[in-house]
Amino acid sequence: MTLFRSMMIALTGVALVTASAAQAVPKAQLIPRWQKSGPGMAVDYAGWNGILKRYGGRTTGGRTVFAYAKVSAADKAALSALIDRMEAVDVDRLSRPQQYAYWVNLYNAATIEVVLGAYPVTSILNIKDGLFPTGPWDRKVVTVKGMKLSLNNIEHGILRPIFKDPRTHFAVNCASVGCPNLALTAYEAGNLDAQLDVAARAYINSPRGFQAKGKALGASRIFDWYGVDFGGPAGVLAFARRYADADTAKLLAGRKTIDSYDYDWSINENR
Repeated sequence: MTLFRSMMIALTGVALVTASAAQAVPKAQLIPRWQKSGPGMAVDYAGWNGILKRYGGRTTGGRTVFAYAKVSAADKAALSALIDRMEAVDVDRLSRPQQYAYWVNLYNAATIEVVLGAYPVTSILNIKDGLFPTGPWDRKVVTVKGMKLSLNNIEHGILRPIFKDPRTHFAVNCASVGCPNLALTAYEAGNLDAQLDVAARAYINSPRGFQAKGKALGASRIFDWYGVDFGGPAGVLAFARRYADADTAKLLAGRKTIDSYDYDWSINENR
């Protein structure tokens, strides 16, 4: 691990932070530097796939988990090295689909590294930046083409405003139970649309996405935080119906509103 990387993933808090104490959700605000794209070039995600294969898993309910406690010192170094290699990619030469896959993979790998640097923690919200444990999303965790970037920069400054695809919210992973699944293989430009559909379908048809609460309809707070990306409350329901299986379609039938929102910030590992 380079000195720069080790400095960036330091200090953790120990106080439990509730979801209500989380940061306000940033608006999508374009970082103009990243609008350029190119003819395309190969990007090697073998290292990332190796990490996911060794430490990723799936519960009987279909939720993916990551074995943070089992990651060896050698693989922590390997993760740091593969992020270093990803930082060195000439992003301007990538095609738009390649850029999308690149930024999602970098976001997810950097999130895993941040959690490992703080581990053991029970929630990513416990990771301390500054005086209070409020999560690591504004910490500058990578440097690409000379620009230092935070997780928020990648999601809200690049992915959301450039690609304008609400399925982004099912692809980036915040290391939490309530989050959509961490994909257990790297995103790839050639299979991107299918991978995003799989991610959206898995979340929407899980209790983390939608659930009955008596006669009321509950949903993930993702649909509240990022409702604008889906076209508002009606747009959320229309989007969900596109990916709904028979049970979820029945749950959503006739619904015009979502009655409540919830989110589980517990770390996404088996305990």
